[in-house]
Order: sequence, then structure tokens, then C-alpha cells
Amino acid sequence: MDIIKIVDYLKKILKTRQESVNEAITSDVKNFEEYKYLLGKLHGYNEIEQELTDLLKKQELHEDEQSNLTQTHS
Repeated sequence: MDIIKIVDYLKKILKTRQESVNEAITSDVKNFEEYKYLLGKLHGYNEIEQELTDLLKKQELHEDEQSNLTQTHS
């Protein structure tokens, strides 16, 4: 399994969890502590999503560089 498929898979999981937390925040919060806890989870999911996006961009740049090197040496 290549990195693009792994990142896409993880981003789908994160999206599902983000939606679940968003739903809980807007409808099921019982007190302020729970609200802060859910906001923290949502922030963590957002941070992970950004890291995965950055990783994917780095991988694409690396592949482009490798492709350019291969074409230069041909």
C-alpha cells in the first residue's frame, strides 16, 4: 500500500470522527467541561489532518524530484 492510499484512508477516518464530534458539540453537550473536551478532540483531529496533508505534499514533491532526476539522466 503506497503512502497516498494510506493518507487517504486516514483522512477518511478523521473526517468521520470530526463529523461525529461536531454533531456532539452541536447537540449532545451536557456541560462546559465536556464542550472543552470535545473542542480539544476536534483540534487534535484538525492537527492530524494538516500533518497528513503536509506529508502528502512532501511525498508528491519528492516523487516530482525523482522523476526530474530520472529524466535528466536519460
